[in-house]
Amino acid sequence: MDDFFPHLRLRLIHSSMEELPAELTIDILSRLPVKTIIRCKIVCKKWWNLVNDSSFVNLHLSKSHPTGLVIHRRKDYKDPGILEWVEIEDKVDHHHLHYHRPFIVDLKYNLAPVLPKSGISHLGSVNGLICLQLCYQTLNLYDTYICNPITREYMILHRQHFFRGDDFGVVLYGFGVSSLTGEYKVVRAFQGKILPKADKPSWMNVLEAEVYTLGTCQWRSLGPILVTYRINTFHQISGPFLNNNCHWIVSDNQICTVDLDKETFQYFHLLLPHVLAILKGCLCKLETYNSHFSIWVMKEYGIKNSWHKEVMIRREICVDLGWPLAYKPIHPVAVLKDGSILIVFENKLCLFDPRSETIEDTKMFFDRNLSGLAYRPSFLKLQHFESERFHTFYRTLMDPSMEALPAELTMDILSRLPVKTIIHCKCVCKKWRNLVLDSSFANLHLSRSPPTGFVIHHEPRVPNDPGSLKWVEIEDKADHHHIYHDRLLTFDLNLLLILQKTRMLQVGSVNGLICLGRYSLKRNLDYTYICNPVTREYMLLPRQPSQTHGYGFLGVVYGLGVSSLTGEYKVVRAFQANKVVRYGDDKHTAQPSVLESEVYTLGTSHWRGLPPVPVTYWLNTSHPFYGPFLNNHCHWIVSDRKDPHDKIATFDLDKETFQLFPSPPESVQGKRCYGQSLSILKGCLCKLDTRLFELTIWVMKEYGIKNSWHKEVVITPKTTVDLKWPSYTPVVHLIAGLRDGSVLIVFENKLCVFDPRSQTIEDTKMFDSYYSSGWVYRPSFLKLQNFKSERVHMF
Repeated sequence: MDDFFPHLRLRLIHSSMEELPAELTIDILSRLPVKTIIRCKIVCKKWWNLVNDSSFVNLHLSKSHPTGLVIHRRKDYKDPGILEWVEIEDKVDHHHLHYHRPFIVDLKYNLAPVLPKSGISHLGSVNGLICLQLCYQTLNLYDTYICNPITREYMILHRQHFFRGDDFGVVLYGFGVSSLTGEYKVVRAFQGKILPKADKPSWMNVLEAEVYTLGTCQWRSLGPILVTYRINTFHQISGPFLNNNCHWIVSDNQICTVDLDKETFQYFHLLLPHVLAILKGCLCKLETYNSHFSIWVMKEYGIKNSWHKEVMIRREICVDLGWPLAYKPIHPVAVLKDGSILIVFENKLCLFDPRSETIEDTKMFFDRNLSGLAYRPSFLKLQHFESERFHTFYRTLMDPSMEALPAELTMDILSRLPVKTIIHCKCVCKKWRNLVLDSSFANLHLSRSPPTGFVIHHEPRVPNDPGSLKWVEIEDKADHHHIYHDRLLTFDLNLLLILQKTRMLQVGSVNGLICLGRYSLKRNLDYTYICNPVTREYMLLPRQPSQTHGYGFLGVVYGLGVSSLTGEYKVVRAFQANKVVRYGDDKHTAQPSVLESEVYTLGTSHWRGLPPVPVTYWLNTSHPFYGPFLNNHCHWIVSDRKDPHDKIATFDLDKETFQLFPSPPESVQGKRCYGQSLSILKGCLCKLDTRLFELTIWVMKEYGIKNSWHKEVVITPKTTVDLKWPSYTPVVHLIAGLRDGSVLIVFENKLCVFDPRSQTIEDTKMFDSYYSSGWVYRPSFLKLQNFKSERVHMF
């Protein structure tokens, strides 16, 4: 039964998502973030059709909630401006704002054929749709636009001269969706010509209104309505939508509302409102005075006594930002989980913390005219509204198609992007896919990309399990660092049938290629694999028995590197044995004196033996058998028969020769060194000495210079109180050095960060396994298929 489970797991993992029922696929996709769904759309035609289906749109809307803002930026009142989607990562203990350039809508160019180069205002947003309005006051004309930045669509509502030649008056707009019919409606109210007293009571005013239901292609008049108030645009022309009503501020300190189901107007009394907004599902008003401004919240909709003053921002805390003039209203935009409030204040996006009573500029935008509104992204397509003429965003020379760019320029742009972004870009079109797969692109990308993370070889508590490779990224800044692992970048080695039930060990990594090896002493065979997790390719090097006739116990070391002269990628394998000597009937072993080696150059399909080399040292199997690659050399720790202290041996990949290398001095007397390993930190060769109660990291500042070895880090049990220093010698692997001086290490199979300034070591708690090792990784698009004569397989 135990033998069955690996094959069952393999079949489940390999099952295609396309084989799932459409309903299950829709349910899975609808739970993903919007950016991820957009990427999933281009996976296959089936997913593309599912995401564009109206049932998916409705299901996604039922599960999603506002996750950010739309900021309308304008240089001046004549500039149509830009719409930018700002996403909010809102946690209880922290928050982060970031905007996405792919979702920027440049109103000047994206709507260029229909939109004049003049001012435009946003009227509101409902379920991912944004309503915009343009007024030609001299012509008494009003244009209204509906757009969806996610689907990149827009449409123009039917243009109409306003109310049969009436004198120009004040126009208010509202945008919402009926709770009964699900129809999306745009409402506009107008007060212009005043009727003679004979036609109306002296205390009444005439309000005219029209409704446009998306999909009908016409404005429908609600008829003249007698009201007791006058409307004005001193505060805002757009009416926030909540509880099936649009809301405006009118004269006599009242709020006027229109019910989108009944299509009727009503009002309720209010004291000194200046701006209306929706915060956390509640209607809010903002009052501005010379000394402060206050935010009131209606806890129970429609109940006058439920108004509560939630926030008061005093003028003295806004010294650095200035105090707004009366004609520059303040707009509350969103409330975060920690109680902070996002506000558009003096054309700046600011964050007010009511606990500390401080207001801070986010410094995300610098424009003369800035406004914003909460945004709930959706995949609602305007083409679903029948009878409407919709358009996709227009592209001009100012917004060119990337496909129209020369291949050299496209390759130059793509090569500067992060690896995960390039992987997504491969799916955009065949041209980009072919560019990324080209060997010239791989070389260009390698020349610009530094190591951005590391690979952890994670082995579970299962005997003879090859484990998995986990690519971990590092956001490394001078003042902070962040380590994160994307589960999509985990590569289960069990998926390779030839590796199942085989414990693999790391050999090394160069330019995105990872070498794994396993030597079988019983079978006298080695197993060596090369893989690239980014291109999802792997190959098995030819198995070959070692040439050890007449030898006893065998020590083997491996190395992977690239020749600086020829650019050839090489795997080197060195082995050594104790020769058996007979004295009568007794057997004795002599110390090794010959080092044998073989080199495999990728693309040649065979191992090439090198002449045996007489040496004074022997390979020590108590140390890691892989050799870190640096400066055209692979490096190993060896034991010298003439010196009690261990040495370092290197192999030159150009000359293909072995030699001894300067070792760090022995500074600890009387303490036996139980374990040693080599690593590369920040481009320098490093050596880690493990003693019973001390770990020492030596760094060679100048390669090949013996006097340049410096003791950089010493870790003792005092710094690892929380990790419980084991009674035996701890297993430690050096991984990477960070900009702030911290060092990433694998300590007792846990990924830890050691801070030499505070002399503390902290468990990242990212992985927990029976055995873990790691090394710095430089991802690349180097394809194994480029090595001719090799048999390449896909993950």
